[in-house]
Formats: sequence, structure tokens, C-alpha cells
Amino acid sequence: MIRATTNSPAAAPSGRQLLLLMLVYFGAHLLSRTLISGALELDEAEQALWTQQLAPGYGAQPPLYTWLQWGVFQLAGVSVFSLALLKNVLIALTYLFVYLAALRAMPAPLALLASASMLLIPHIGWESHRDLTHSVLVTTMASATVLVTMRLVERPRPALYLLLGLVAGLGMLSKYSYALFFAALALAMLASPRTRTLALNPWILASALVAIVVVAPHAWWLLDHWQMASDRTLAKMEARPGAVAGALAGLGSLVEAVAGTLVVLVVAAAAVFGRDAWRAKTPGARGPFCSLWLRYLAALAVLLAAMVVLGGVTNVKGRWLQPLLCMAPLVWFGCRTDLDGHPRLRAWRRVLAGFAIVFFTLLTLRPAYDGWRGKPGDLNQPAAALAHALNAEGYDGRGTIVAADRVMAGVLRTRFTGARVEVSAAGAPPPGVADGEALLLVAGAGPADEAWLRDRAEALGLAEGAAAAGEFELPFAYSRPGQPKAGYRFLLVRAR
Repeated sequence: MIRATTNSPAAAPSGRQLLLLMLVYFGAHLLSRTLISGALELDEAEQALWTQQLAPGYGAQPPLYTWLQWGVFQLAGVSVFSLALLKNVLIALTYLFVYLAALRAMPAPLALLASASMLLIPHIGWESHRDLTHSVLVTTMASATVLVTMRLVERPRPALYLLLGLVAGLGMLSKYSYALFFAALALAMLASPRTRTLALNPWILASALVAIVVVAPHAWWLLDHWQMASDRTLAKMEARPGAVAGALAGLGSLVEAVAGTLVVLVVAAAAVFGRDAWRAKTPGARGPFCSLWLRYLAALAVLLAAMVVLGGVTNVKGRWLQPLLCMAPLVWFGCRTDLDGHPRLRAWRRVLAGFAIVFFTLLTLRPAYDGWRGKPGDLNQPAAALAHALNAEGYDGRGTIVAADRVMAGVLRTRFTGARVEVSAAGAPPPGVADGEALLLVAGAGPADEAWLRDRAEALGLAEGAAAAGEFELPFAYSRPGQPKAGYRFLLVRAR
């Protein structure tokens, strides 16, 4: 392991100072998200709904994030705070794992910057805090895999092989794109004689067995739900196998996604360091793991191109690359250890601090800005006022709630934790409603919303015995006087 050697020993904080810095930064994000809105974004709403029961699978994504969220809900209650808590802990762990991995390849000041520079990857610095769940978790597991792999290269031992299997299994339970990350990493290990012996060590079989045991319950579920899990993913990729035009469109989308992922990091590095960002001044600038990670990037490029050309993928989203390229700053500093002590490192720290402040400020002010300009988003939904209005109409928070969309259903789940919340889209089969009180709610006051309420009530046999029915309007959060309000239609009944 490389020890810190720097021309400015005070530049890197101690372990205690680093922990305090992370607690302040991620604690501020946690506090901000909890206070700015009681409503939910789409991914948050899905977690609020899925955690109503433990299951081996949920929709098109693996179940680990939902399992973790279920555990947090059991400890801290179903709330916006609990949703934000899990996410911020996972993001903090990603930075921590990359920092610990970087310490094995470069001096401590550069290791800190290699970790902190992930902030300049937009989907980590911005989108992960805004509205991502599974992508956040798989990035955490990818960074953990990087750390375990580097420790294994340094000093192979059985415990690390078993740990690698555990991390790999959890990675597959985080998001299926982890398989692409692990495949590229395996190819990088096999491509060099030094690391090939590690990849072919008999203990790798034990590692694989651990991974299989971890993944097995979900894999068994996936066999029976493969169509449901794959159709949505293929639809997002807009796959058209065998089409030349589709391959060209896919390659263009891939290049665009890679550029969107790395452009801020590359431009900032060029602006701060100039030519020194890419040109080493000393022959020994490459750290001990530089070759491994360069091989990983090469293998990743080949696999992504093959996925696009052979699989007919025409639409590559930037967030899909988040776990695959999160270690880009680690590779850069790991191949440029001569930047230690560079006179422009102070400016680089200021750039990172500036982006951290800007991202935090914009995320905090976003709902207020949307409300002020009259274009409310999901976080402007009047969650607390809606719950109060429903209570005033006679709903006691029990029984079954049927909502017209996932976001509204998720909001109601955090407000009425004693109720069973279901989503019933127009035209879909109605969910079951147990005996007792039932609340049907749709956001909107147009003819289509009225039709949804009537059709759902008839399909569920709830038209008779209505305790209350009607509509009301509530001002959006942070809206100005005179702006349009949020409309709701509801039906409160006794199920037969």
C-alpha cells in the first residue's frame, strides 16, 4: 500500500476530519430533503409502495434496495426522512469506498480528491440526490467491488475471495447492469498474467458459490417473471436487433451518454490543470493499479459497443453508466500520481467545494423555484394539506387506499401508514379491497379523472354505501397567490 507523501501535508484532512466533513455534507442533504417537501419523486414513491411487503422481486428491478428500505422503515418509520436517510448513507458509502480504494494506489491527498471528484459526474453529484434509487445502490456496490478487488490484488487470501462473492451477489441484487461492470472487471483481470492467476485461483469457485447463494432467491423468482422484468428494460433501450440504422443510432447515443457522464470532469480538469491534466512530467506517474483500470475501461468500451451493435440497443441513458464510470476520477489520479503536490490542487479543491455548494443550493431551492414560476413538480404536491383534508372528510387512515398514479399512492403511503395503498391505472384490472374502509383518490378534476373514479368504484363494487364523495382544491407548495391549485376527486366507502 502506498503511503501518503505530499509537499503539503496539511492538505489532506485526517480520518476524523474526513468523517466529520462527510457527516456535515450528507447530513445537510438529509435535512434539506426532509424539510423542503413532504411529497415524493417517482423513485421514492415506488419504494414507499413496494416496501409494504417483502418479496423476492419487484417489477423490472432487483429487490435489494427495497429490502434495505423496508429495514429502514421498520427502524425509523415510513417517512420522507427514512427515504432520504437510506439514499444519503449509500451515497456516502460510495465516496468512502472509493477513498479507501484510492489510498491503496496514491498518496492520501490525491485519494481524497479521487473520491470527492466523483461529485463532477452529474448523475452522482446531482441526480443521485434528486431522484435515483437502484442506480445509487449499484454504484455503491461497484465501488465496494473496486475496493475488494484492489485488496485482493495486493494480498490474496480466502476471506477476500469470499467477500468478493458476497459483494458481487449483492451487486446483482442492486441492478442488473452490475453484470456488465463485473464482466469488464473480470476481463481486465484476465488480460494480464499478474492478475490472471488471481482470477483463476481455486478460491474463485468458492467466491462464485457465495454469489450464487446470495442471488438464488431472486433468480428463482426471475425465472417466473422474466417477461415482466425484461420488457420494460428493453423498451427503455429501444432495442432493434439486426438494424444497421439502429446500431448507428445506438453508438451515437452511447457516445453522447459517455460524454454527458464525463464532460464536467474533463472540462474542469482541463481548466484547472491545463496540459498537466493529461501529460505526466515524471516517468513514474502511473500508480500500481493504473494498468488494471485502463484495461477495465478498454474492456468496458468493447462490451458496451457489443451490447449496442449486437443487441440493437438504440437508446443509452447516462444514468446507466453511473456504476460503470464512477471510478473515472480514481483512474485519472491513479495514473497521474505525480499530481501530488501540484500547485493547482488548491484550485481543484475550490472547484469541488463550489460544485458541492451549488448542487446543494439548487436541490434545496428547486421546489420553491418550481412553485414560484407556476410549474409545480412532484415535490410541490401539498402532501400534508391533502392528508389533513382527507381526515376532515372523515377518512381515518385505515383500510385500503386506491390511487390513480404511483406518485400519489406513494405520498399517501407516507401519510397513512396504517392503510394498504394500491395503484390502479385506467384500464388496468382493479386491485383487491379487503373488508372495511376504502378510499379512492385521483389527482385532477377533469372528465378523465371523474371517469377513473366512477370506473374504479364500479369495478370494485364500491358504488353503494359511500360515506363521502366529492372534490377539493389545494394550493401547491411554494405557489404564489392566484396560481392554479391542485385538484383532487375522492370516494370514501365501505367495502362489501
